[in-house]
Amino acid sequence: MKNLYLRKKALIVFFISSFCFILLTVVASRLYINIVKDNYNNQQASNDERIGYEFSRIILFYAENDPDLLVSSDLLPLYARFDKNTHMCILLNDRVLYGESFFKHIADSQSYVNNPHLKIGVYELKNRPDAYLEVIQLVPEIMPPSEDINDFDRFDLYATLFLIAYLIFLTSLFMIFLNRILKPLEDVKKAAYEIKSGNLDYEIAYEPNDEIGEVFDAIEEMRNELKTSDELRRQYENNRNELFSNITHDLKTPITSIKGYVEGIMDGVADTPDKINKYARTIYKHTTEMDTLINDLFLMSKLDVDALPFDFEILNINDFLTDCYEDYVFDLHSKGIEFSYENALNEPAFIKADRQNLMRALVNIINNSTHYMDKSPGELKMSLEGRSDTVIIRLRDNGKGIPQDQLEDIFTRFYRVDGSRNSNEGGSGIGLSIVKKIITKHQGLIEAKSQLGEWTEMSIQLPMVNKEFK
Repeated sequence: MKNLYLRKKALIVFFISSFCFILLTVVASRLYINIVKDNYNNQQASNDERIGYEFSRIILFYAENDPDLLVSSDLLPLYARFDKNTHMCILLNDRVLYGESFFKHIADSQSYVNNPHLKIGVYELKNRPDAYLEVIQLVPEIMPPSEDINDFDRFDLYATLFLIAYLIFLTSLFMIFLNRILKPLEDVKKAAYEIKSGNLDYEIAYEPNDEIGEVFDAIEEMRNELKTSDELRRQYENNRNELFSNITHDLKTPITSIKGYVEGIMDGVADTPDKINKYARTIYKHTTEMDTLINDLFLMSKLDVDALPFDFEILNINDFLTDCYEDYVFDLHSKGIEFSYENALNEPAFIKADRQNLMRALVNIINNSTHYMDKSPGELKMSLEGRSDTVIIRLRDNGKGIPQDQLEDIFTRFYRVDGSRNSNEGGSGIGLSIVKKIITKHQGLIEAKSQLGEWTEMSIQLPMVNKEFK
């Protein structure tokens, strides 16, 4: 089951606490209503007892002093509802005038004439000589009811206990909820301190899938990125040191050579026109190599910081490669290399590319093949193929080839297959790294295949676009 998010848990805590509060309120309210009702009923009964007691005294007073008035007035019917509370009955010639329920009770239980618990009074009526009034009363006479029992104090006690129980429950619930938050935050604090101290290997883990888990994931992602950045920084530092070392070596060698030839001319060693011409050609060759190296370094630095502008346009790839072939076929032929081009596409294909930079990438591959050509005659075949929505440009030579364990390294800057820094054996070592960066900018891929001593093939894959694509 998927864990609930923290905000859902907070809502659950809120609803549980609210439900408990409402439930306790309902129970307390119900208890209060029952207590009020019971107190009202008790009070009502107590009042009826008091009224009945007082009325019984009034009846006795009239019976003893003026029984005619008691019979003729509306006094008895007026207080008829209190006959159960007076504990007496009044009979006129054996006919019940008041307290029928009481009379029925004593008549059903036993003969009331000789009942020692009853007090019987007989009174004559002045206006009616043939009639008499009989008053039967429970002995002893009705005493005033005891004081009311007040249950509100008990209700206050219950309400207080309910409130204390609710507060304890609510506090416990929120302490558990807060602990669910504070404990992971302590772990976050510790992780942040470790990262601040430079310990980028300190891992933190949090299983629940909630907001705190997202914070943990973000910190862990930040730690991994910092660790990667730190590793890249170290790698860049090593690359920079290696770059300075390689630049120093690659520049020092031709500069030393140029300096030696210039000193030879100045000291008169080149004392013939042929020697001076030879020295000048050598100096020119080394300065050209230095210029090429500096240009490549400048281009690489601009590619590293995305400072090299790319002016993309829609190109017919066959027309583009045809122009490249025509530009270099005669130059390569003069160097003893047979250059050919074959288009295997059945219909025109278009790519989105920067003409100048893509041409620079192809030229770097061609120059690299030329530098490592060890056969005569040399061969360089360029072909164009299509696959799905991708065009594939292949450049295959019959040079010395590349060992299989070094194929993945040839696109690394300053890497040379021969392992030396001798410029006479190849280029600057950054030509193919420039090619890879340019192809990557075109959303393409480049890979190398080779058979040592036989051939090397570079294949470039570029995404195809519609001609109408803007």
